Amino acid sequence: MTDPETPKAPIEDVLAEFNAKEPMLDALCARTQSLIEAILQDVGISYQSIQFRVKSAEKLRKKFLNLEKHYKQLEDITDLAGLRIITYYEDDIDRVAAIIKREFDIDLKNSVDKRETEPDRFGYSALNYVCQHSAKRASDVEYKRFAGIRCEIQITSILRHAWSELEHEWYDLKDAYPKDVKRRFYRIAALLELAESEFQDIRKQRTAYERSVAVRVEAKVPDVPVDAVSLRPFIEREHIVGELDKSLTSTLGLGLTAELPDNAVEVRAAAATSAGITNLQDLGHALQKYRNAVPEFVTRCRKEAWPQPLASTPPSFPGVCIYLLALFLVSRQGKDKLAEFLTKRGVLIEKINIDHQLVIAREVAAKYSV
Repeated sequence: MTDPETPKAPIEDVLAEFNAKEPMLDALCARTQSLIEAILQDVGISYQSIQFRVKSAEKLRKKFLNLEKHYKQLEDITDLAGLRIITYYEDDIDRVAAIIKREFDIDLKNSVDKRETEPDRFGYSALNYVCQHSAKRASDVEYKRFAGIRCEIQITSILRHAWSELEHEWYDLKDAYPKDVKRRFYRIAALLELAESEFQDIRKQRTAYERSVAVRVEAKVPDVPVDAVSLRPFIEREHIVGELDKSLTSTLGLGLTAELPDNAVEVRAAAATSAGITNLQDLGHALQKYRNAVPEFVTRCRKEAWPQPLASTPPSFPGVCIYLLALFLVSRQGKDKLAEFLTKRGVLIEKINIDHQLVIAREVAAKYSV
């Protein structure tokens, strides 16, 4: 803060200085946003978004002229440039905060934890850091121009952010509203806080469940049901899955990615259960039993019953052998079952020779006596 003896600068001079600095502040925000995105992605912290803004001249005027704030110069205002990191859950805020404290020089005197409120008050909360790029980073060519320039980094959750956006349009006038309106306002804020707490607890329970299922899969516990939770560790750990995936994607002329998104796991789980495979033990036995039959079925269908894929066909995700195993098994159950299976998965059955695919499935099954 400026020395108390320093006279207050005329607002016109402050605004003129701000207008001159505005392009630099905007560039600072954009570059810092990209940096934080890269850092959070590198350490594996998920976030909803990172937003930034440079304070408007109108809001700057109002803030500078606020007699309760005692601002004397433009440099006294620490949030001319601001970024907001929006996490999915409230307990991620401290994880992100640790990264910000590590990567930036923090002005603790002007920073504030707005999560620390009175127990009877609800609404928007965030951890607000006033910071600047470290001297080491500011020595780099691309950051030199930002040396010594402060910005405010807010860290909040997606629900708190949504609340602040809804609250914003009438925040300055809410004290003038009738008591019953204000009571309803805080009631909604309290419900939001309860919802956030519940989401956190559900996430913890989900994580605990996923870990327990992974342990059961690793231990090959019998009768673990096939679902989107149990199938992921099965795909990631069963050696035969990797073997068949490589063989089958090569036959189909596809690449194979290391990534395994949730929707791909759900597709494979649904396909397996549609084919009558309901637990992982049976799935493992089926992959072993049909390890030769499925590749031959796919090879023949690729040549005789399926359309040629386009050269731009994207790579497949791990566990494709489970889907193709299910397709083979369903193809042995008749035309109606196969048509239903394909239609549910968005396959244009008019482009496939279904009758011949059924013949191939029967011939392959007979050849391997399965």
